[in-house]
Amino acid sequence: MGNKELGDLGEEHAARSLALNGYSIIARKFRCRFGEIDIIALDRGTLVFIEVRSRSDEEYGLPYETINYVKKRHIRKVAVTFQLKYGLLDHDSRFDCVSVIFEKNGNLKNIELIKDAFWS
Repeated sequence: MGNKELGDLGEEHAARSLALNGYSIIARKFRCRFGEIDIIALDRGTLVFIEVRSRSDEEYGLPYETINYVKKRHIRKVAVTFQLKYGLLDHDSRFDCVSVIFEKNGNLKNIELIKDAFWS
């Protein structure tokens, strides 16, 4: 399975898991000139920007460990763009991460939601 397919499958698992945990998904793959946010949802009235990271194993570390400073900066800019576009600057917001690990055969091994993964 290629990286794009793995990422798309990870996002599908993440979206289902978030919905089961009470999140209301309002957008997926929101893009602007600064980049993309995988999932945008509401969690008890809080606007949540969610980065999904997927890996086929843990040999080189956990998926969430791949979110570096540059990626965080891009996510923040995309989040502000989304809030401006839809008039949501007054909403409480946060940044979560969903870390997805697959087995070598493509089956889901582990999925972890990390709330407040980083701050703006």
